[in-house]
Amino acid sequence: MNLLRRSLAGCLAALALGSAHAGVLQTDDTTFGVDAVIRDTSNARDFLRLDFTTAYTYAQVQSELGGGGLFGGWSIASRAQMEALGVSAGLTHGATDAASLGLAEQLRDWFCFTCVETSTTHIYARGLISDVITVDIGAGPVDVQEAFSIGRRLNVDPNEVDFRVSGWYYPDVKGSPNEGIYLTRAAVPEPGVLALLLIAALAMTARARRPQTVRIPLPRD
Repeated sequence: MNLLRRSLAGCLAALALGSAHAGVLQTDDTTFGVDAVIRDTSNARDFLRLDFTTAYTYAQVQSELGGGGLFGGWSIASRAQMEALGVSAGLTHGATDAASLGLAEQLRDWFCFTCVETSTTHIYARGLISDVITVDIGAGPVDVQEAFSIGRRLNVDPNEVDFRVSGWYYPDVKGSPNEGIYLTRAAVPEPGVLALLLIAALAMTARARRPQTVRIPLPRD
C-alpha cells in the first residue's frame, strides 16, 4: 500500500508539471530524505535540491563528491543537462503563457524549498554549474563557474519564464547565501520500485517454468 501511495504521489507530481510533459517528478533519497530529488525520467537523471548545497562554495562541494564525501555519487550538473531537464519539463526561456510560467515556478520551488531569491526583476532559484568561462574584471583573466537560473522575470509585461545561464561566480567564494550548486547523477530507482520489479521478474520466471497441460482430444463415437 505504501508503494502504491508513493507511485500515485509521483504521478500527481508529474501532472503538476503538465500532462504533456510528465517527464519530471519529485522523489525521495535515502541520504537526503523526502522530496530531496528532482527526477528527469526522460533522460534518466536525478538532480539534488539546491537547499543542500547553499552552505558551501563550489570548491567545497567539489571536494565532497568522491567516495565517502557528503555528496558521494553525485557530480556537478552541466549546462547541457540543465537544458535537457527544461525540455523534459516543457520549459522554454522567455515563454509568457500562464502554463509555462506555472511550470517554471513549480520547478523553481522543487529545487529551492528555502533558497528562492527575489529581486526587482526576478523571482528565481540560482546555482552554479560545471561549465567554465574565463573573465577579466581588471586583475587578469580568471576561470569562473557559470550560474543557471530557474523562475520568473518580473520587469517585463507580460512576465517571462527565466530558464537560462544567468551569469557566473567564483568557485571558492559564496556569491549569495541562497546560491547553491546543481548536482546530478544517473537516476536511482527507489527501493520499493526495485522490490516490485524483482517480484514481477520472479513471477514471470515462475510462469514460464510452469508445466504446460497438454489436452488430448477424445475420439468421437
